[in-house]
Amino acid sequence: MQVLTVAPRFWGVIVAVSIVLGVAGPFDTYEHLALAPRLAYWFATALATFLAGYLSIGLLFHFLLGDVGNRPVRIALAGLTAGLPVTAIVVLLNKAIFHEPTTATGDILTLYVNCSLIAGAVTVLFGLIDNGQPAASTASAPAISSPTVPLSEEPSPGSAVAAKARPKLLDRLPPHLRGDVTYLSMQDHYVDVHTEKGSTLVLMRLADAIAELEGVPGLQIHRSHWVALDAVAGSLSRDGRLFLRMSDETLLPVSRSWLEAVRAAGLA
Repeated sequence: MQVLTVAPRFWGVIVAVSIVLGVAGPFDTYEHLALAPRLAYWFATALATFLAGYLSIGLLFHFLLGDVGNRPVRIALAGLTAGLPVTAIVVLLNKAIFHEPTTATGDILTLYVNCSLIAGAVTVLFGLIDNGQPAASTASAPAISSPTVPLSEEPSPGSAVAAKARPKLLDRLPPHLRGDVTYLSMQDHYVDVHTEKGSTLVLMRLADAIAELEGVPGLQIHRSHWVALDAVAGSLSRDGRLFLRMSDETLLPVSRSWLEAVRAAGLA
């Protein structure tokens, strides 16, 4: 969530939607509110409903479903899940601002259907933006702990590094961070991609990021972590849990589901 709220694209979308709806004044807001209060109303509505929907969808897939289901199923589940808190927020906002009487059950159900459809459409829109503009997805999230490396240090076509098959995932990274990938970790809906030169956040699923590392020897050790075998420096146990120590001294937990695979790979 913190990653989302510092992304310029997020605030740009919220402000743009607020202005469009504030000027248009749908759902009788044009008749009941002057321009300034109307803009404020739609800004609060857009911000609150988007964050509530984003959080509920993130919790659904992170803790319950993971990567289960094909794209249409996931979109449908995202819409149905986000529709619940979004509907509640809209009802409460309207009651507080317009002093509306208790909303009838039928009206609430209609509102829920509309909110679910809108949430599903927003999910599709962000998916299209991410898949259609892979390079732009990194621009929405700033690089973290990224060392300053001149652009000239990117491997030339004739170098030994370029001679190896270059993972597709590197095309999503800023040029100064393109190097050997060491590990991946999930952060909300972003994948925190770590290379030998630093790290950055990319808006995508972990499963898709792993697929784009084809040819890189590695292993998923947790539903939120993947490691390159060459980047594992050791392992240790704490309170009965196994952790892998990476080359940058980061400790990544190994879940029980992947424990056997980790041991089979000789990492523990």
